[in-house]
Amino acid sequence: MTRYSVLLILAAALSGCLAPPLKPSADKLGAIRTILVIAVEPPPLEVTPDLMESGIPALYWQSETAPIDLFFERKLYRRPGGVLIAGLVSHHDKTPETVFPSTPAAPEKIPGLEPAASLAETFAPTLALAREAASQLSSDGFEAVSAGHYYRLPIPPRDRAGDLAEWHGAIRQWYNQDVSPIDYRSYGPERIDAVLEVGLGTYRIFETQMPLQVLVKLIDPATRRVIGRTGVEAVPVKGTAQTLLADEAEKFKESVTETGAQLVRRGLSDLGLPPAPRDARMGVNGIETALAAEIPAP
Repeated sequence: MTRYSVLLILAAALSGCLAPPLKPSADKLGAIRTILVIAVEPPPLEVTPDLMESGIPALYWQSETAPIDLFFERKLYRRPGGVLIAGLVSHHDKTPETVFPSTPAAPEKIPGLEPAASLAETFAPTLALAREAASQLSSDGFEAVSAGHYYRLPIPPRDRAGDLAEWHGAIRQWYNQDVSPIDYRSYGPERIDAVLEVGLGTYRIFETQMPLQVLVKLIDPATRRVIGRTGVEAVPVKGTAQTLLADEAEKFKESVTETGAQLVRRGLSDLGLPPAPRDARMGVNGIETALAAEIPAP
């Protein structure tokens, strides 16, 4: 069995470890007027075959019979355009491993959330998808806003490296939680009826395919209980990694954003989020105005 076959099996196993979908009750949905949308920290991009292997074809055959760690190590590194990749780097390569800066604690900081500005140098697709979700919800009649903060995955600093198992484990932990560790009641001055968290499960380039899985959770901020969750995925054919990641990775970022927007729509539909009742659209003071004054935009 090739290493790529093993990767496919592991990917299927990852999906099987996720909690089953949960749809909010009609009563819960009917009470939702205002929604705060939070991006969840995305995992690094996984590229198969690895860019190092595809750049040196003969290396593939060698790595099938020799321990790959004799020549390479798996690290986090940032490509032009800010795309963060967990991939192979030669022992002789002097490329520094990407380090996530720690954010100084602030009196008003909510534990578990970090400013979106801290990801300014990195392409974080969930930030764009959170804005897309807020836009779609607003179009459907809700008062929705994308926050200027994101949910930081609970990974210790020493484990924020190229081992994708750590990242996938943290994503499963977040998605499977029935009670949110975040107290969203203190986020902004206005009342929030629900919090929508938007994360990524599968985030990969596999040969010419770009498997993408969007995970969404709906939370009651008053109780911190998860009242809805679902995962939706697509496997569009977009081209090789070399093509997608060329020229500041513009084609890749456009593809992720376009496919992700379609998946966000499917996820919201799965949660049963219909247009808000008419009286929800007649309020004078929306949470967008209130939060814009309180929280910086991403």
